[in-house]
Amino acid sequence: MKRNSRGFSLIEVLVTIVLTTVGILGMVALQSKSIQYTQDSVNRNAAVTLANDLIEIMRSHRDDLFANKPPLEYSYTELLSATTIYNADGSLKLSAAKCPATGLANTLEEQGGCWLKQVQETLPDAIALVGSFKVCPSFELTSAAFADSAPKCAGANYTGSTLGIQLAWRSKEKICGAGSDSDICTFTTRVEL
Repeated sequence: MKRNSRGFSLIEVLVTIVLTTVGILGMVALQSKSIQYTQDSVNRNAAVTLANDLIEIMRSHRDDLFANKPPLEYSYTELLSATTIYNADGSLKLSAAKCPATGLANTLEEQGGCWLKQVQETLPDAIALVGSFKVCPSFELTSAAFADSAPKCAGANYTGSTLGIQLAWRSKEKICGAGSDSDICTFTTRVEL
């Protein structure tokens, strides 16, 4: 006697449930990583924007940054090894307290203070990592791997106009660095002022 089975057996239903569960868990894990990478991208874009903001502030106050400047010289040359923005070792000399509470920031120190305040409000854990920030006259990076390199400060005898800038922030996961083994991410750039 031949019997036609209708419907699904219990084993078929259990296999279907297991496969569906595995698929859903995979999508949840993918979504979690996607959110993490999106946040890292947002922080990196913010660092790029903040570095560009600092560059523009410094360009608008070139007279405070160069030893030789027009009209006495043909062009801006010889970046100072230390200014109101940075120390000779590249550490920041800025204070967010210099940003005026009312009115416009006019001086390099005031605009730099407002920039630092914006950095502290934008980049995760920037207040604790301000020691990892670097701004200095620079013509090379400290390591061959660009992702892990920081500007090497040129010192007092530097006669160029290239400036190195490094900003840092903390990631929620260890996704930064050459081997993706650090939770401290950095953005480094060099610019001709």
